[in-house]
Amino acid sequence: MQTLTVKPYAQPPERPATLADVAREAGVSVATVSRVLNSKLAVPITPETEQRIRDAAERLMYRPNAIARALATRRTYTAALFTQEMTDPHFAQMLGPVEDELRKRGYRLAVCTDAEGLLSEGRVDGAILLADPTNEAQGFGRLPIPTVFVWSARVPLPNCVTWDDVAGAALAVGHLAAHGHRAIVGLFGDYPDDGTTPDKVAGYRAAISAVPGSAGPIEWRGQLSSDQFENGFLLTRQALEAGREWTAIFARNDFLALGALRALRHAGIKVPDEVSIVGYNDTVIARIADPAMSSVLTPIAEAGALAAASLVDAIERRSHAVSGITLPVRLTERKSCAAPAHRG
Repeated sequence: MQTLTVKPYAQPPERPATLADVAREAGVSVATVSRVLNSKLAVPITPETEQRIRDAAERLMYRPNAIARALATRRTYTAALFTQEMTDPHFAQMLGPVEDELRKRGYRLAVCTDAEGLLSEGRVDGAILLADPTNEAQGFGRLPIPTVFVWSARVPLPNCVTWDDVAGAALAVGHLAAHGHRAIVGLFGDYPDDGTTPDKVAGYRAAISAVPGSAGPIEWRGQLSSDQFENGFLLTRQALEAGREWTAIFARNDFLALGALRALRHAGIKVPDEVSIVGYNDTVIARIADPAMSSVLTPIAEAGALAAASLVDAIERRSHAVSGITLPVRLTERKSCAAPAHRG
C-alpha cells in the first residue's frame, strides 16, 4: 500500500515581511539585503551570503512593496511590450519569455499597440518594440525612455535584438536543393513592401540563383483571401490548375505552408513523395501538420528574453544605449521533404 505525503500549506504571515525581517533571518544588514534583492551588488558579496539572503526571503515570503519602491526610485518598475498586431505569431512567441524575464528582475509587463500614447504618460520605465527600427516614420527613436527593438535585420543594429531572414530563406532553399530539387517555388502570398518579407524574398532569390541547374525564381504572390492559410490554399490550387513544373515549395510563413499542404492533398498530391514543403517561423502549426513540416526557426522566444534583460540593464544604468545582438536562425527538419519524384 502506498502512502501519499502532502506538505502542509504554507500559511501567509500575519503581516508582510520587511527587509529588516529578512536581514534578521539571514544575519546581515538591511543594506546588504536591499543590494542582493535589487541586484545592485556594487560591493562584492559571497555567493553563500547571497543565497542565504534569498533563502531567508523565500522562507518569510518577502515581497517588495511596489509603491514604496517606486516612490524611492522614481520608477514604475513596469516595461511595455509593443506590437502593431496582437495576432502576429512573433508576438505570441515572445510574450511568455518577455514576461518571465521581467518578473525575475522585479518588473511588470504592460502590452500595448499604441506605443507613443502609453509611453508619453510616463507609466513605463522602458519598452520592447516588435517593430522595424529603421522605420523613422513610426517615431520610436524620439521616445524619452530606454527601448529595445526585436526585428529581422541583415546586419547588427544598436538597441536591437535581431536575426537574419535573408540567411533563413537561403537555409530553406539550400535544404530543398540538397534533396535534389531544382524547381522550387517561393510562396509569398500578399507581399508587403515592409515587414520581414522583403528579406525572405531576397534570400530566396539569391539562393535559388546559386543552385546549379535551377529553374530560377518561381514566385507566387497575391491576396486571394485575407486569411493567410486560405490564401496559401487558393494560390497553390491556382498554380496547380496552370500545370505543375515545380517539385518543392518554400513558404514565407507556416500559415501559407499549411494552406499549400491542404491544396496539394485535395489534388491528390502526396507530401513529401511528390512535392516537398518548407515553412517559416517553426510555429506549432508546423509541428501538428500532417505530415509534420520542416520549418525555419526564427529565435523569437530567445530574442524576447534577451531584449527584456537588456532593457532592464539599460533602465538600471539610466542609459538609452543597448548593444545590438544578432541571433542565428536554424532549420527544424521534419517529415515534409524528400527527393523529387521522377515523372515520365
